[in-house]
Amino acid sequence: MRRRPLLLGLPLLPGLAAAQAPDPGSRQAGAPIKLIVPFTQGGTADTVARIVAPALANALGQPILVENRPGSGGTQGAMTLAQAPPDGLTLGISTTTAFGTAPLMVDAPDYHAERDFTHVAMIAETPSVLVVRADSRFRSFADYMRAAGSWVRGLTYGSPGIGTLQHLQAESLAQASGARLTHVPYRGTQAVLRDLQANAMDSAFLPLAGTAPKLQSGELRALAVSSAEPVPALPGVPTFAAVGYPALTAAAWSGLSGPRGLSPARVARLNAEVNRIIADPAIVRRLAEVGLTPPTTPMDAAGYQALIARFGIAWGPMVKAAGLRGDAGGRAE
Repeated sequence: MRRRPLLLGLPLLPGLAAAQAPDPGSRQAGAPIKLIVPFTQGGTADTVARIVAPALANALGQPILVENRPGSGGTQGAMTLAQAPPDGLTLGISTTTAFGTAPLMVDAPDYHAERDFTHVAMIAETPSVLVVRADSRFRSFADYMRAAGSWVRGLTYGSPGIGTLQHLQAESLAQASGARLTHVPYRGTQAVLRDLQANAMDSAFLPLAGTAPKLQSGELRALAVSSAEPVPALPGVPTFAAVGYPALTAAAWSGLSGPRGLSPARVARLNAEVNRIIADPAIVRRLAEVGLTPPTTPMDAAGYQALIARFGIAWGPMVKAAGLRGDAGGRAE
């Protein structure tokens, strides 16, 4: 476990003075805030934290310490957040895996994704992409599905881990189409990319965040994307809905959450500041560079809470039907 201070009392710009009044929800004005990331450094959740935290620290007038707490698919970090005092000084990055799928699994963690947290604000989301190597024989989604349906062995695909959104989407595709797709779970996107490029599997279902650089460099080819609309950065790549599988339309989300009982004043302040930050063109550009997109319209805390609840309703039946169990070794998100 490592802590890295992102801001240590930097001087404030005159124009921001009004936005930095002491917050009534904090235990002590100017006290450091611990921001728990339930995954390792370099993953999507960590990237989100390190893009947003400096701006949030400046807005609140409080240093923010990003603390990576990986383990058990993000559930160790989530549990740490759930057990923290609701004084506004411990916050966390909530993600699809740790707060969406993990609570639905057979060996669910000892927390409830809605009851045990105060969900504050949506930060960004990233769609999933079905990718193959640039030299793959599969030039299109149709090519891929023909092989998955006709080859005796079927096709193999890697994902960032058991129970990730990408795993669920691949299973949904297999069930809907009858394709033979064999899952090869990994611990994070980078591990999948390494083995995919080494020809250890046929394909991969991955979050666009973390995969975008390989697509932009031409090392990989995207066959379909799970966004509702085509992605400008992926010209010519169809959505899953456009090729007949609308049930796969979903994106992995990252947001800001706190322990249960966070004061309404603190929630309102944090939500307002996060929404202001992710509307900043410079922040939008930084998120886009790594394949992340903030909400198109500001989302209040109730909206983010509802988004998390909808995820459980949408994907819970599949998780339960498959009898999915968590990855004790943890995943990177």
